[in-house]
Amino acid sequence: MAELGFKGPLHKQISETLTFLRTNVLGERIVKFPDRAEAARFYNFPYRALEEVLSNAVYHKSYELGAPIEVQVFPDKITVLSYPAPMPPVDGNMLKNQRLILSREYRNRRIGDFLKELHLTEGRGSGFPIIYREMKNNGSPAPVFETDDKTYTMVTLKVHPEYLKSLDEIDGAGTSVIMFSINSLDGLNDFLKKKLDGAVDGASAHIQNLLGATVHSKVMEFLEATLNWTYRKELFEKIGFSNNTQNRAKYLDPLIENDWIVKEFPDKSTSPNQRYKITESGLRLLNLISTK
Repeated sequence: MAELGFKGPLHKQISETLTFLRTNVLGERIVKFPDRAEAARFYNFPYRALEEVLSNAVYHKSYELGAPIEVQVFPDKITVLSYPAPMPPVDGNMLKNQRLILSREYRNRRIGDFLKELHLTEGRGSGFPIIYREMKNNGSPAPVFETDDKTYTMVTLKVHPEYLKSLDEIDGAGTSVIMFSINSLDGLNDFLKKKLDGAVDGASAHIQNLLGATVHSKVMEFLEATLNWTYRKELFEKIGFSNNTQNRAKYLDPLIENDWIVKEFPDKSTSPNQRYKITESGLRLLNLISTK
């Protein structure tokens, strides 16, 4: 399991942790039904609930202890563990049975006021209702709060029950599924390997932004220019670039490495007869990014 640590001022730690989770973990799924116009939209984990859980962990932990707040991500849940237990009179029984807790004992009042000024929390006693509300509005299971009344507090956010269903299971129910949890190049290639037919509504801009950040901004042009076998000189002329080694390494090689474009003679890279053509994965990618 990979482990990352975020250091610095508290607001920076919260911001960087949430940014990482939003970019690499959180995803949206849209399910369209044949018998109605409105689609069902939900996230694996609602961002607002996660933001509130993390901010509350920062608010209520003891800074006399050296242990950091631990956020663990699993396919079916996210857990946020902090130390120690809540301040009395809050205990494990209260955490499990009350959705609104108004405790008059706060471990870090100044930190709470600071987080409120940054709009990371809404005020004392507001955390539990927000977390429950956001999970319910997303169609997710209720959050789980645990403590041993001495050493730790842990919050568990469970994944939306429909999110982990396979595409085959959902398609079998007569719906079409659109996933927006493509937040990395590896995730995009995994999606392309599923060989799904048809375009994904609304995904074009998102995926083009991802390609621009991780590959380059000319991916669509190169894919369109290689619908038929094409010599490299002709290819770069179509794009309007010089046919040189630097441009080949920057623009063409990454597409070959990702299996979006293939060489006609892969074992003869320097062959004067070398030509290039889009692959099946490249065609699926082109279909995604060219749909408005």
